[in-house]
Amino acid sequence: MKLTPSLLEQKIAVLEQSPTDENSPFYLQVSRSLLEAMRKIDSLEKALATPIRLPSCSASPVCEIEAGYAAGVSDCRTAIRHAGYLIEGDD
Repeated sequence: MKLTPSLLEQKIAVLEQSPTDENSPFYLQVSRSLLEAMRKIDSLEKALATPIRLPSCSASPVCEIEAGYAAGVSDCRTAIRHAGYLIEGDD
């Protein structure tokens, strides 16, 4: 049996309707906390799966300003990759 959010919601509803023993309030609280954690994990996984779009910059900058801009974008790409996010255009 795979534990899914919908199955957990059903179990919570059953526990809310008819507590079976003195541990029911504890099980109910644990189930609610687990459901909240599962939802947070899902939303975070979706955020990580969405690629970040960075501005394009010239591979051969013409002046020092463009060179600084290109270096800044490159540094941002590196930092974003190290943080675990995908960048649009990465394979």
